[in-house]
Amino acid sequence: MKLLLTLALALACATAFAVQARTVEAHANLARSEPAANSVLDAPPDRVTIWFTEPLEARFSEVEVLNSIGARVDNGDSVVDDNDLTVMSVGLPPLPDGTYTVAWRNLSTVDGHTLRGAFAFSVGEPLSATEVVAAQEPALFQTPSEPVIRWLVLLSALALTGGLAFELLVSGAVLADAGTRSPLGRLRPRLRSRSQRLLWLSLVTLLTACVAQLLTQAATLFDTTLGGAIGAPALMDVLLETDWGRMWLWRVGLTALAAALFLVPSVVRFRRRRHRERLSAAVRWLALAASLGVLLTISMTSHAAATTGIARYALVNDMLHLTAAAVWVGGLLQLIAGTPLFIGGMSDTARRLALSRLIRRFSVAAALSVAVLLITGAYSAWAQVTEAAALSTPYGGALLAKLALIVALLSVGAVNLIWVRPRLRGSGGAARWLRRTVMAEVALAALVILAVGFLTALEPARQAASRMLAAERQSLTFSDTVEGAEVTLEIEPGRVGANTFTVRLADRFGEPIADATDVRLRVSYLDADFGEGAVSAVNIGGGEYLLADSVVSIAGAYQAELLVQRADAFDARAAFRFEVVAAGVGGGANGSAVISPDAASGGLYLGIALALLGFLFLATGVPMGGWYNRAGAITMGCGALAFAAGVWLLIGAQSAGDAQAIARNPIPPTSDSVAAGQVVYERYCQSCHGATGRGDGPAAAGLEPPPADLAVHVPLHGDADIFGFIALGIEGTAMAGLGERLSDDEIWHVVNFIRAQADEDGG
Repeated sequence: MKLLLTLALALACATAFAVQARTVEAHANLARSEPAANSVLDAPPDRVTIWFTEPLEARFSEVEVLNSIGARVDNGDSVVDDNDLTVMSVGLPPLPDGTYTVAWRNLSTVDGHTLRGAFAFSVGEPLSATEVVAAQEPALFQTPSEPVIRWLVLLSALALTGGLAFELLVSGAVLADAGTRSPLGRLRPRLRSRSQRLLWLSLVTLLTACVAQLLTQAATLFDTTLGGAIGAPALMDVLLETDWGRMWLWRVGLTALAAALFLVPSVVRFRRRRHRERLSAAVRWLALAASLGVLLTISMTSHAAATTGIARYALVNDMLHLTAAAVWVGGLLQLIAGTPLFIGGMSDTARRLALSRLIRRFSVAAALSVAVLLITGAYSAWAQVTEAAALSTPYGGALLAKLALIVALLSVGAVNLIWVRPRLRGSGGAARWLRRTVMAEVALAALVILAVGFLTALEPARQAASRMLAAERQSLTFSDTVEGAEVTLEIEPGRVGANTFTVRLADRFGEPIADATDVRLRVSYLDADFGEGAVSAVNIGGGEYLLADSVVSIAGAYQAELLVQRADAFDARAAFRFEVVAAGVGGGANGSAVISPDAASGGLYLGIALALLGFLFLATGVPMGGWYNRAGAITMGCGALAFAAGVWLLIGAQSAGDAQAIARNPIPPTSDSVAAGQVVYERYCQSCHGATGRGDGPAAAGLEPPPADLAVHVPLHGDADIFGFIALGIEGTAMAGLGERLSDDEIWHVVNFIRAQADEDGG
C-alpha cells in the first residue's frame, strides 16, 4: 500500500487546495484603464480605475495621479475593490486642463510579485509626443537572486520528499528482507545514518532558502536592503496580511514539523526492535505527508495555481509532476549517498546481489516517475506556452533549455538502465559505473531544477507573448467575395475601447461600390449574448462605409456580421471572427489574456493524461504479478485510481465542451450558411411560419397559440435559445422538435437564416 498511499497523499493535498485556487493569471499586469492610456478628455474624470490580470493585495497596492510638475492631485483614497480584487481605483477632485500621469504599483496575491507602471492622459488639451508615457515591460526577475533562491527551495524540498519516499518504497523493503547477520543487514545502520544526514541537510537548506526568500520579498516590497528587511515591523505585514506570506508560513511550519518528527525516535525508545521499526516507519510516513504539503505550498505560489480558466487542473497536474520529480531526484541523491558503502563495505558477491535488488526496485519507481514527468510536463508546457509563437519569449527560451537538459538526463538514465543495471550481478566494476552515472544524473537533474527556478520566476510565455502581440497590433483586416462584391472590413485598433470599423466595397473589376443602399454591421461578443443590434455605417464615398467610435468593452472573441444591400444586386452577407485585446499603458496594449488555455481543453487534456498514466501503471503491474502479488496489486491500484479519475474528467470535459458549443453558434452567418438554412427552413418551417417568417404560413390557420412572428421574437433570444427551440420544440405549442431529423449543423444554418431574415425585416 505504500506507493498507493504516496500518490493518494499527493492527490488529496492537490485536490484539497485546488478547490480554493483562483482563476487568475501570473504577474498582475495592467489590462485596461479608465481613462485609457494617452487619451485626451474634454471633461475631467472623477475617478481613475485600473483593471489588472490578477487579484491584488490591497495593503500593498496603490494608484496615484500626478500633475505636470509631479505634485499628487488625487484624493488619496486609493482602494482595491472588495468585490473584484483585480480592480484598483482612486478618486479625483475637479481637475484643471492639463496633462496628468497615473502611477501604480501592486502586489500579486498568488506569486508575490510586485509590479509598477505609469500612463498619461490629458484634459482639455492635446497630449504631445513628449508627454506620452512609454509602455513599461515588466522586469524579468524581482531580484537577480530570485531564480537561485527558488532553485534551492525546490531542490531541497524534492530531496526531502524523495529521500523519505526512497526509504519507504525502495531501500526500506530491501533492508527489511535482509537478516541482521547478512552483509546488507550489518550495513543497515550506516546506510540509514547517511540517509538521515542527507534528509537533515535537505531540511536545513529548505529552511534557509525559505528565510532568504522571505527577506528578498520584504526587501523588494519595501524598497530596502536585505539587512534592512531583517527585524522590520513591516515583515509581519508580509507574513500575516498577504496570501504569499500565509503560504510561506505553511511551508515553514510543515518543514519544521518534519524536522520535529525526525527527532521522535531519539526521544521515544523501545527495547524491542520490532517496535522501534514500527515507530520509525510511522514517523517517516508522517514526515512524508508533511513534505508533500511543502510541495503543495510551492505549487500554490506557482504559475500552475495562476493559470486562467484551468487553475484547478493545472494545480493537480503540477502536484503530480513535483511528486514524481521528488521520487526520481530524491532517490538518485540517496543512491549517491549509499553507493560508496556498498563499494567499500561488502564483498563482491554480496555487493552485486544487494545493488541488483536495490536498483531493480528503484528502476521501477524511477521509470514510472519519468513517465509521469513527461506526461505532466507536456501538460504544464501547454498551459504556460499554449501557442508555439510564445516560445520566442524568455520563458520559452528557458523551457527549451530545460528540455535539452532533460534529453541529456534521460540519455544518461537509459545508459544506467540498459547497460549498467544488467551487469550489476556479474561485474564488480559495474558498481563504480553505477556511481558515476548516478552522479551524472544528479548533476543534470540539478541543472534541470535550476532551469525550473528560472521558469517559475519568469512571466509565463503565453502572457508575455500576448502583450507582445497586442503591442504589435495596429488594426485587423478581413476580406471576402460575396455576390460579386469584394467586401473588406478593417477594425482599428482592434482593442478594448473605441474602435473604428471601415467597410470597403468593390465590384469584380476592382471598381468601388459607392451606391449601396445600406451597409449594416453587427458586432457580437461570442462568449455571452448581450443582444447586440445591427448599426448602419455611414457612406463616406469612394466605396467606403464608416462606423466610428464603436465601443468594445470586453476583451475576447467577437464576430462581425455585414449585410450589404444594393438596388441592382442580391444582398451580400459576410461574417468574420476575431480576438479583441485589452488596451494597455503607453498607447500599447497589455492583452495578457489574448493567448490563454481553454478551460474545456484543460479538463480534456488532464483527463487524457491521467487515463494514459492509469493505463501505464496497470500495464506495469501485470508482469509484477497483477492483483495476486502485493507489488503488482499496489501498482495496478494506482493505475485504476488514475484511470478512473481520467475518465471522470473526460466525461466532464465532454459535457463542458457540448455546453460551450451550444452556447456559441459554431457556424458564422455567411451567405453560404444563410442559403443552406433557407433550404432547411423552406422544407420544415415555412408551412407554419410563412415565407417571410411572420407566422402566416398555410398550416398556421387554426393553430393555438399561432406560430411566432420571427421578425419580432428572434431578436429577443440568443442563438443558443433559438437552437433549443428548433431542436426540442416548445411545450404547449404546435412547435415540434426537429432534433431527431436535423443535424446540429443544419439547425445552426437555420438559426443564421431566420436571424438574417429578421434583420432584413427589422431594417
